[in-house]
Amino acid sequence: MNKRLLLSLLVLSLCLLCCACALAQEAEDLTAHCKFTVSTKAFKLPRIQDRDWGTTYISDKQRNPSVEITAPKSSPIYGVYICFGDKLTPWEIQGKRGGKWTTLYESEGVFAHEYAPLPDGEKTIRVRAKSEKQIVFTISEIFLFGEGEVPSYVQQWEPTPEKADLMVLAGHPDDEILFFGGTIPYYAGEKKLQVVVAYLTCGTYSDGTQVRRSELLNGLWEMGVRTYPVIGDFWDKYSKKLETAYDAWGKTNVYKWITEIIRRYQPEVVVTHDVNGEYGHGAHRVCADSMLNCIPGAADAGRYPDSAAQWGVWQVKKLYLHLYKENAIEMDWDQPLSAFGGKTGFEMAQAGFQWHVSQHEAGQKNPDTGKFEYFIVEDRASPYSCYRFGLAYSTVGADAARNDFFENIPGY
Repeated sequence: MNKRLLLSLLVLSLCLLCCACALAQEAEDLTAHCKFTVSTKAFKLPRIQDRDWGTTYISDKQRNPSVEITAPKSSPIYGVYICFGDKLTPWEIQGKRGGKWTTLYESEGVFAHEYAPLPDGEKTIRVRAKSEKQIVFTISEIFLFGEGEVPSYVQQWEPTPEKADLMVLAGHPDDEILFFGGTIPYYAGEKKLQVVVAYLTCGTYSDGTQVRRSELLNGLWEMGVRTYPVIGDFWDKYSKKLETAYDAWGKTNVYKWITEIIRRYQPEVVVTHDVNGEYGHGAHRVCADSMLNCIPGAADAGRYPDSAAQWGVWQVKKLYLHLYKENAIEMDWDQPLSAFGGKTGFEMAQAGFQWHVSQHEAGQKNPDTGKFEYFIVEDRASPYSCYRFGLAYSTVGADAARNDFFENIPGY
């Protein structure tokens, strides 16, 4: 009797194990096996699944433009991951019910990359822009999945947190990696703090705004960020002088925006660029200069009262500037991080930069040698080392240990 019971338990355990393995199986990418039909001319339809974020399908201008997708006979569609082009709009996924289109998933179009689960499995769906007026629908990439576990590269963003622990302000996409190194992998990925990454500008149409935005989202996801970043709408223009950069955008406009994001997201600590703009970029200088001016002002209700009335005032505890010489600290981004399987913060920054494909051939002339150098994640020995910062502002005193941006802040 005992032997029979043990045998039965063994068989049951094996069955449960097989079921668990089946449930944990990663969902198959069905995209290449699906049929696409668009509501407008489709001369560039292949761009929707070429896995190149630099190409975009753009519909004709019409009301509610859509893309209809038919699953292969072998498998229904259980999930849709969409990377949109430069124009975001509310959208929905519809499925056929009794021969009529029925809404299965709705979105306000806030996230440029968004995943929509379809738990019942669908043979035919329609991805449709929601609009009262004629508009264009822009999609960079679509991924369609069968049943199973959602692949780890699929970005399921959470809203930007109402209360941040750390705010990282970058001039452009990739600056948060090149010059701040392990900051994001360590504090967002390893420490699981609420990190708001903000960008002054997302680039220009000359290098593709949707490309830079997709690259920054891909890079942040790689480095462990799960809350959606803040992207300013200032138009990028290269300059070597601080005042030239301010003239392009209006100093008051920049100060208002910086003050608003401080009040809205309430960071304890802010990290941003070098006052000299690293290699001299005006947009980088603006980030440092505006934070030095706006952090004290964000605590004053008389400064930009509209955002104070909407979000309240906020006192940032500490501001670190890249390469700042006073109260200097050198962070250790070479420690293994358990969240990334033992890889270091520096290595994860390098992995994040791999997603910024449009910038791999970009660079600048070395002022000392006169030679052109490609942008890289600046190592410890570099004059732009991503390990070196300085405490430029503090309400909690100077650092003693000098190895943590949150030193002296209660609760951290």
